[in-house]
Amino acid sequence: MKGREVLSVDFLMFAHDCGPAPAILVVGDEAALRQFAEMMLEEIGYSAVLAASGRQAVQTLLQDPEAIAGVLLDMTMPGMSPEETFRQLKEIRPDLPVLILSGELESTVRARFGAAALAGFIQKPYTEVELEASLKEALTVRPESHPQAPAQPVITLARLSAAEINSMRQDYLAACRLDLETMSSLLRAGDFGALRVKAHSLKGSGGCFGMQEVTSLGRTLEEYANTQNAEACALQLDSLRGILRTDEQV
Repeated sequence: MKGREVLSVDFLMFAHDCGPAPAILVVGDEAALRQFAEMMLEEIGYSAVLAASGRQAVQTLLQDPEAIAGVLLDMTMPGMSPEETFRQLKEIRPDLPVLILSGELESTVRARFGAAALAGFIQKPYTEVELEASLKEALTVRPESHPQAPAQPVITLARLSAAEINSMRQDYLAACRLDLETMSSLLRAGDFGALRVKAHSLKGSGGCFGMQEVTSLGRTLEEYANTQNAEACALQLDSLRGILRTDEQV
Protein backbone atom coordinates (compact mmCIF):
# COMPACT_ATOMS: atom_id res chain seq x y z
CA MET A 1 0.00 0.00 0.00
CA LYS A 2 1.14 3.53 -0.75
CA GLY A 3 -0.20 5.29 2.34
CA ARG A 4 1.77 5.50 5.54
CA GLU A 5 1.23 5.98 9.24
CA VAL A 6 1.82 9.51 10.51
CA LEU A 7 4.08 9.21 13.56
CA SER A 8 5.15 12.76 14.34
CA VAL A 9 5.44 16.31 13.10
CA ASP A 10 8.75 15.23 11.53
CA PHE A 11 6.75 13.41 8.85
CA LEU A 12 7.47 15.90 6.04
CA MET A 13 6.65 16.35 2.38
CA PHE A 14 4.37 13.29 2.29
CA ALA A 15 2.48 14.59 -0.75
CA HIS A 16 5.41 14.88 -3.10
CA ASP A 17 5.54 11.15 -3.85
CA CYS A 18 1.81 10.53 -3.91
CA GLY A 19 1.60 11.07 -7.68
CA PRO A 20 -1.31 12.80 -9.39
CA ALA A 21 -3.97 11.13 -7.25
CA PRO A 22 -5.75 13.51 -4.83
CA ALA A 23 -4.63 12.79 -1.25
CA ILE A 24 -7.24 11.90 1.38
CA LEU A 25 -6.28 12.18 5.05
CA VAL A 26 -7.75 9.19 6.91
CA VAL A 27 -8.02 9.76 10.67
CA GLY A 28 -8.90 6.97 13.12
CA ASP A 29 -7.42 4.98 15.98
CA GLU A 30 -7.76 1.48 14.47
CA ALA A 31 -4.93 0.51 12.13
CA ALA A 32 -6.99 -2.19 10.40
CA LEU A 33 -9.76 0.28 9.52
CA ARG A 34 -7.26 2.87 8.29
CA GLN A 35 -5.75 0.22 6.02
CA PHE A 36 -9.21 -0.81 4.84
CA ALA A 37 -10.02 2.79 3.90
CA GLU A 38 -6.62 3.13 2.22
CA MET A 39 -7.24 0.13 -0.02
CA MET A 40 -10.64 1.42 -1.05
CA LEU A 41 -9.25 4.88 -1.80
CA GLU A 42 -6.51 3.49 -4.00
CA GLU A 43 -9.07 1.34 -5.86
CA ILE A 44 -11.09 4.43 -6.81
CA GLY A 45 -8.16 6.64 -7.78
CA TYR A 46 -7.16 8.50 -4.62
CA SER A 47 -4.04 8.28 -2.47
CA ALA A 48 -4.17 7.95 1.30
CA VAL A 49 -2.33 9.64 4.15
CA LEU A 50 -3.00 7.96 7.49
CA ALA A 51 -3.20 9.48 10.99
CA ALA A 52 -3.94 7.55 14.19
CA SER A 53 -5.26 10.52 16.18
CA GLY A 54 -6.64 14.01 15.87
CA ARG A 55 -3.33 15.51 16.98
CA GLN A 56 -1.46 13.65 14.23
CA ALA A 57 -4.04 14.75 11.67
CA VAL A 58 -3.59 18.40 12.63
CA GLN A 59 0.21 18.07 12.50
CA THR A 60 -0.02 16.48 9.07
CA LEU A 61 -2.25 19.18 7.64
CA LEU A 62 0.05 21.89 8.98
CA GLN A 63 2.91 20.55 6.82
CA ASP A 64 1.15 21.47 3.57
CA PRO A 65 -2.54 22.45 3.91
CA GLU A 66 -3.15 22.51 0.16
CA ALA A 67 -1.79 18.98 -0.40
CA ILE A 68 -4.86 17.35 1.17
CA ALA A 69 -8.01 17.13 -0.96
CA GLY A 70 -10.27 15.95 1.86
CA VAL A 71 -10.49 14.20 5.22
CA LEU A 72 -12.19 10.99 6.39
CA LEU A 73 -12.60 11.47 10.14
CA ASP A 74 -13.64 8.54 12.34
CA MET A 75 -15.80 9.32 15.36
CA THR A 76 -13.90 6.95 17.67
CA MET A 77 -10.47 8.29 18.62
CA PRO A 78 -8.27 8.62 21.70
CA GLY A 79 -7.15 12.00 22.99
CA MET A 80 -8.44 14.88 20.92
CA SER A 81 -12.17 14.51 20.24
CA PRO A 82 -13.57 14.36 16.68
CA GLU A 83 -15.26 17.70 17.23
CA GLU A 84 -12.03 19.39 18.34
CA THR A 85 -10.11 17.70 15.52
CA PHE A 86 -12.66 19.04 13.04
CA ARG A 87 -12.42 22.54 14.52
CA GLN A 88 -8.62 22.64 14.31
CA LEU A 89 -8.48 21.22 10.80
CA LYS A 90 -10.97 23.84 9.59
CA GLU A 91 -9.04 26.54 11.43
CA ILE A 92 -5.97 25.63 9.38
CA ARG A 93 -7.92 25.42 6.12
CA PRO A 94 -11.55 26.60 6.25
CA ASP A 95 -12.47 25.18 2.83
CA LEU A 96 -11.20 21.65 3.62
CA PRO A 97 -13.94 19.03 3.05
CA VAL A 98 -14.27 16.79 6.13
CA LEU A 99 -16.43 13.66 5.95
CA ILE A 100 -17.38 11.74 9.08
CA LEU A 101 -17.17 7.95 9.44
CA SER A 102 -19.40 6.48 12.15
CA GLY A 103 -21.55 3.54 13.15
CA GLU A 104 -24.01 6.00 14.73
CA LEU A 105 -27.04 7.40 12.96
CA GLU A 106 -26.29 10.42 10.79
CA SER A 107 -28.73 12.58 12.76
CA THR A 108 -26.92 11.74 16.01
CA VAL A 109 -23.54 12.62 14.55
CA ARG A 110 -24.72 15.89 13.00
CA ALA A 111 -26.27 16.87 16.34
CA ARG A 112 -22.85 16.48 17.98
CA PHE A 113 -21.27 18.88 15.47
CA GLY A 114 -24.10 21.39 15.64
CA ALA A 115 -23.93 24.05 12.95
CA ALA A 116 -20.48 22.91 11.76
CA ALA A 117 -20.39 22.41 8.01
CA LEU A 118 -19.69 18.70 7.52
CA ALA A 119 -18.90 17.80 3.92
CA GLY A 120 -20.54 14.41 4.28
CA PHE A 121 -21.38 11.39 6.42
CA ILE A 122 -20.50 7.75 5.74
CA GLN A 123 -22.17 5.01 7.77
CA LYS A 124 -19.89 2.18 8.95
CA PRO A 125 -19.47 -0.46 7.72
CA TYR A 126 -19.38 1.02 4.21
CA THR A 127 -18.69 -0.20 0.70
CA GLU A 128 -16.34 1.06 -1.98
CA VAL A 129 -19.28 2.36 -3.98
CA GLU A 130 -20.63 4.32 -1.01
CA LEU A 131 -17.20 5.80 -0.31
CA GLU A 132 -16.70 6.83 -3.93
CA ALA A 133 -20.13 8.44 -4.17
CA SER A 134 -19.61 10.40 -0.95
CA LEU A 135 -16.21 11.68 -2.06
CA LYS A 136 -17.52 12.69 -5.49
CA GLU A 137 -20.25 14.73 -3.84
CA ALA A 138 -17.98 16.36 -1.26
CA LEU A 139 -14.73 17.08 -3.09
CA THR A 140 -13.86 19.58 -5.77
CA VAL A 141 -10.60 17.73 -6.59
CA ARG A 142 -11.14 14.26 -8.02
CA PRO A 143 -9.10 11.54 -9.69
CA GLU A 144 -8.49 12.14 -13.39
CA SER A 145 -9.35 8.55 -14.17
CA HIS A 146 -10.31 5.46 -12.22
CA PRO A 147 -12.33 2.26 -12.78
CA GLN A 148 -16.05 2.70 -13.26
CA ALA A 149 -18.04 1.85 -10.17
CA PRO A 150 -19.84 -1.51 -10.42
CA ALA A 151 -23.61 -1.59 -10.58
CA GLN A 152 -23.78 -3.34 -7.21
CA PRO A 153 -21.69 -2.55 -4.11
CA VAL A 154 -18.50 -4.62 -3.99
CA ILE A 155 -16.40 -4.93 -0.85
CA THR A 156 -12.76 -4.31 -1.69
CA LEU A 157 -11.66 -7.37 0.29
CA ALA A 158 -13.15 -9.52 -2.47
CA ARG A 159 -10.53 -8.15 -4.88
CA LEU A 160 -7.55 -9.08 -2.72
CA SER A 161 -5.54 -12.27 -2.74
CA ALA A 162 -6.25 -14.92 -0.11
CA ALA A 163 -2.93 -14.11 1.57
CA GLU A 164 -3.74 -10.38 1.78
CA ILE A 165 -7.20 -11.05 3.18
CA ASN A 166 -5.83 -13.45 5.78
CA SER A 167 -3.10 -11.01 6.83
CA MET A 168 -5.57 -8.16 7.35
CA ARG A 169 -8.02 -10.42 9.12
CA GLN A 170 -5.34 -11.67 11.51
CA ASP A 171 -4.27 -8.10 12.29
CA TYR A 172 -7.90 -7.21 12.97
CA LEU A 173 -8.43 -10.24 15.21
CA ALA A 174 -5.26 -9.42 17.15
CA ALA A 175 -6.59 -5.90 17.73
CA CYS A 176 -9.93 -7.37 18.85
CA ARG A 177 -8.18 -9.54 21.42
CA LEU A 178 -6.40 -6.53 22.84
CA ASP A 179 -9.68 -4.59 22.87
CA LEU A 180 -11.37 -7.49 24.66
CA GLU A 181 -8.89 -7.30 27.51
CA THR A 182 -9.26 -3.52 27.65
CA MET A 183 -13.06 -3.76 27.72
CA SER A 184 -12.93 -6.42 30.44
CA SER A 185 -10.78 -4.09 32.55
CA LEU A 186 -13.15 -1.18 31.93
CA LEU A 187 -16.11 -3.30 32.99
CA ARG A 188 -14.36 -4.36 36.21
CA ALA A 189 -13.61 -0.69 36.91
CA GLY A 190 -17.22 0.29 36.21
CA ASP A 191 -16.16 2.73 33.47
CA PHE A 192 -19.22 2.31 31.27
CA GLY A 193 -18.52 5.49 29.29
CA ALA A 194 -15.17 4.23 28.02
CA LEU A 195 -16.67 0.77 27.49
CA ARG A 196 -19.40 2.26 25.31
CA VAL A 197 -16.79 4.00 23.14
CA LYS A 198 -14.91 0.73 22.65
CA ALA A 199 -18.13 -1.11 21.86
CA HIS A 200 -19.07 1.54 19.31
CA SER A 201 -15.73 1.04 17.57
CA LEU A 202 -16.30 -2.72 17.53
CA LYS A 203 -19.74 -2.18 16.01
CA GLY A 204 -18.30 -0.21 13.12
CA SER A 205 -15.38 -2.50 12.32
CA GLY A 206 -16.64 -6.08 12.19
CA GLY A 207 -18.58 -5.79 8.97
CA CYS A 208 -15.54 -4.45 7.13
CA PHE A 209 -13.89 -7.83 7.62
CA GLY A 210 -16.90 -10.03 6.97
CA MET A 211 -17.56 -10.60 10.68
CA GLN A 212 -21.15 -9.49 11.06
CA GLU A 213 -21.41 -11.33 14.39
CA VAL A 214 -18.80 -8.93 15.81
CA THR A 215 -20.75 -5.93 14.48
CA SER A 216 -23.95 -7.26 16.05
CA LEU A 217 -22.19 -7.97 19.33
CA GLY A 218 -20.65 -4.50 19.41
CA ARG A 219 -24.07 -2.92 18.85
CA THR A 220 -25.62 -4.91 21.71
CA LEU A 221 -22.68 -4.25 24.03
CA GLU A 222 -22.93 -0.52 23.35
CA GLU A 223 -26.61 -0.58 24.31
CA TYR A 224 -25.90 -2.42 27.56
CA ALA A 225 -23.01 -0.07 28.38
CA ASN A 226 -25.38 2.87 27.90
CA THR A 227 -27.73 1.40 30.52
CA GLN A 228 -24.80 0.35 32.74
CA ASN A 229 -25.99 -3.26 32.79
CA ALA A 230 -22.81 -4.93 34.04
CA GLU A 231 -24.12 -8.49 33.92
CA ALA A 232 -25.31 -8.17 30.32
CA CYS A 233 -22.05 -6.51 29.31
CA ALA A 234 -20.10 -9.40 30.82
CA LEU A 235 -22.13 -11.89 28.81
CA GLN A 236 -21.41 -9.99 25.59
CA LEU A 237 -17.69 -9.97 26.35
CA ASP A 238 -17.84 -13.71 26.98
CA SER A 239 -19.52 -14.12 23.59
CA LEU A 240 -16.77 -12.09 21.93
CA ARG A 241 -14.16 -14.22 23.68
CA GLY A 242 -15.85 -17.30 22.25
CA ILE A 243 -15.92 -15.86 18.72
CA LEU A 244 -12.24 -15.01 18.86
CA ARG A 245 -11.33 -18.38 20.32
CA THR A 246 -13.26 -20.21 17.60
CA ASP A 247 -11.64 -18.16 14.86
CA GLU A 248 -8.20 -18.81 16.34
CA GLN A 249 -8.80 -22.56 16.14
CA VAL A 250 -9.96 -22.51 12.50
